[in-house]
Amino acid sequence: MKPQTDYNQPMIYVAVALIVGIMVGNGVGMSVGVKAYAVAFCVLLAFTGVAYCRNRWLCDISLMLSAVVFGAFLESRQIEEQRIALPKGRVACQAIVVGMPQQHDKVIQADAQIVSLNGRQLSSTLKARLSFLRDTLSDVAAPVPALGDGIAFSSRLQRPGDGYRASVDSHFDSRRWLLSQGYRVQTLISPYVWHRVILPLRSLRRTDRVRLSVGKWREQLLSQYRRMGILGEEYAVLAAMTLGDKSCLTKSLRKVYSQTGTSHVLALSGLHLSIFFNILLLTFGLFRINRWVSYWLTLLVLWCFVVLVGMPVSVVRAAIMLSVGSIALLLHRRSASLSALSLAAVVVLVMNPESLWDVSFQLSFMAVLSLVVMEPMVEGLWYPRFRIVAWLWSTTRTSVIAQLGTAPLVVYYFGNLSVYFLPANLLVSLLSIPLLLLSFFFFLSLPLQWAHLACISQLLSWLLSSATLLLNHGLRWMSALPGAAVNDIAFSQTQVWLYYFVLVCLLATIMYEKRIKSSKSS
Repeated sequence: MKPQTDYNQPMIYVAVALIVGIMVGNGVGMSVGVKAYAVAFCVLLAFTGVAYCRNRWLCDISLMLSAVVFGAFLESRQIEEQRIALPKGRVACQAIVVGMPQQHDKVIQADAQIVSLNGRQLSSTLKARLSFLRDTLSDVAAPVPALGDGIAFSSRLQRPGDGYRASVDSHFDSRRWLLSQGYRVQTLISPYVWHRVILPLRSLRRTDRVRLSVGKWREQLLSQYRRMGILGEEYAVLAAMTLGDKSCLTKSLRKVYSQTGTSHVLALSGLHLSIFFNILLLTFGLFRINRWVSYWLTLLVLWCFVVLVGMPVSVVRAAIMLSVGSIALLLHRRSASLSALSLAAVVVLVMNPESLWDVSFQLSFMAVLSLVVMEPMVEGLWYPRFRIVAWLWSTTRTSVIAQLGTAPLVVYYFGNLSVYFLPANLLVSLLSIPLLLLSFFFFLSLPLQWAHLACISQLLSWLLSSATLLLNHGLRWMSALPGAAVNDIAFSQTQVWLYYFVLVCLLATIMYEKRIKSSKSS
């Protein structure tokens, strides 16, 4: 019997209602106050409780309206928090660097939390993107702040996104993206006008202190790659694939992965997390640990890894879905992928409603939603006898379905579309699993160096470097082929909505025909 997706799941409608509410809150803005949304939500929630025992349909409608109003409340509160009055002119600031500095052409960018302005301690810190101008005329390298440094500087503060120019064929909104990442200010700092100061970490929020400590630990792990001789583009790809650090990815390397339609492999997602999850499960299984204990330990380590890599949207989404699936398996319940995806969307949006406008959120959830909906439709069309053919069929249909779900968004935001995405994704699927396995064992082998067994780490690092080199060269060759990508194309927002409307209509027609055929055969 062919697997089918069950759409009679309440969490789906809650997620849709929450998204509609966030869009309403964004459109209405502050014309309706935050308090008005809060009061309306409480009234609707109370009415839902009353209607629960009397009228099921009325209860469901009230619950959906509650979710819509709650989404509008979250978005309006976020807009209110973003409206901060910035001081005019140059301001004396003190800040703590909370992100690894990254070089971008003539500037070095770093994330920081501003703790004081003009000598006045802030009650709530401001997340800032600091851009340090490089001294390109002097032979002496200008100093660069390190992760965790306290710095003092004087500059003009700007709102996020001021001064950015969008591409003609791209609708990518830099301001919206920066706001969705929590930035509240940005500033440009000239060379030699800043200096290090000692600032107490207690001035940061507890979550920021945790992120700072985790960031230092991640940098120590990344330094092990460099210490074992993995450098250049191989290091950049490995750092992105295994620990979510994209700071060393060059423009040319990003372009290669973009033109081949494989940029997703550079962002930690469900593929990476599911491999890590299975490795952990097998490892705990070797010690013959109780099944329940094994799963809970695996989930604990998995979520520690999510925190380690900075909790990006795609990783949080995958971790929630894996957690829901694991709990359902332990309770001998059928796991509902669509319900788990909806729950992940609700959690992410409640934590940060601005994530709805984040490109990574849209691409990640649309790719998985397409797979959840369309995979059961095509999975049973063919059952190959040979394993290699079955793998090729599985990879092909997954790549095509994900491309169908995300293509209009890629064109809308970036203005290009890959032509050779299918062979490129076959190469990625062939090498990504060995790369992730080798990196897992590489980090496990590091303690063996104290036992004079460094040769194991050296062998694993050579294998990692060689496999990554093969991946980069293969994708670069494909990107250099004639017509590798269609550039300078543009979709309007109306065209994107129209594409998804037509796609939904086609899928609904196919499902309706299948239901008619199954009812006739029964």
